[in-house]
Amino acid sequence: MSMTRRTFGQGVGATMLLNGGLTRVYATAPERLTAEQVVRRILNKVASEGSGFKFPGLDTDTFKYGDPATPVTGIVFTFQATFEVLKKAVQAKKNFVISHERMFWEQLDDLRTLKHDTPFEPAGSLETEGVFLAKRQYCEENGLVVWRFHNHQHMLRPDPIMTRLIAKLGWQDYAVPVQGQMVGAAYMIPEAPLKDVARHVARSIDSRNVRVIGDPNLLVKRVGLGAHKLIEILKPLQSCDVVLMSEPQDCDAFPYLRDGIGLGLPHPKGLIAITHERFEEWGEESAPAWLKPLVPEVPIEFISASDPYWVLPSKATWGLLTLPGMAATGADFPQVTERGAIRSRPT
Repeated sequence: MSMTRRTFGQGVGATMLLNGGLTRVYATAPERLTAEQVVRRILNKVASEGSGFKFPGLDTDTFKYGDPATPVTGIVFTFQATFEVLKKAVQAKKNFVISHERMFWEQLDDLRTLKHDTPFEPAGSLETEGVFLAKRQYCEENGLVVWRFHNHQHMLRPDPIMTRLIAKLGWQDYAVPVQGQMVGAAYMIPEAPLKDVARHVARSIDSRNVRVIGDPNLLVKRVGLGAHKLIEILKPLQSCDVVLMSEPQDCDAFPYLRDGIGLGLPHPKGLIAITHERFEEWGEESAPAWLKPLVPEVPIEFISASDPYWVLPSKATWGLLTLPGMAATGADFPQVTERGAIRSRPT
């Protein structure tokens, strides 16, 4: 143990008279748990319980901000370390934030990579950008440490992200295994029209912005899951009535569905699109209970990153909305049009 002013003072304060002589007793407090030690416990547990699958490319699960040697006052699990989440963590007196998704928006979320421009981005570095600097400054002023828990969390078996989503939807008893797909199951739910399935999804995950492509009256029985890109949902689209998709790209999945449906082909039939947060953050909601036996020394809680979007009023109230500089006209964007149209919100 190295001697510091603090430990020297503690030793002097604990000086005792023993057998007529002075004996110094150093009454040092036990070392506090650090963020790095918490991460090591997590990674050891994943190694013992995980699938062993390695994500291609570089590991995203690194410290995004702060000193790993920082003593931990408390832990927050969240889907994404947004500024609002960071503020709530500070208010809760918890200085270690474990975020499933990136903190600084870029894919690898690594400060070193942000020093270099990438194609199609304006000249300059994000490291000098105002939002980036303000977020870093807030973390610095409040002693926050942020670590990303993405690849390793998805390596757990069963995957807590999918397990908790399915529990929210109440589909645990409807799973059928599938091979060669991003998600290794489809769900044979009680048959219902697509519009009712979409409503059920919206209510179950408390989402304000479910979007749907397909005939609202399409009878749905087999539902697939997928995320992000068209290539990742192609197989379930060919075998399911509808795919529940997280964070779709408007440039590929949506036009593909519209063209396929417009051509009158047997598949694809439909798509229910939800935000990344509503698809995945339920795994973070359950993470404190998973971690607590490993880290009993400090309090642990979940803070929601929340659903990021709001939607315009429904058809019934659209005519009452007046934008600055415009008169209300009663015009409306139809929520459901011909086959293949996009619904802004299930009602």
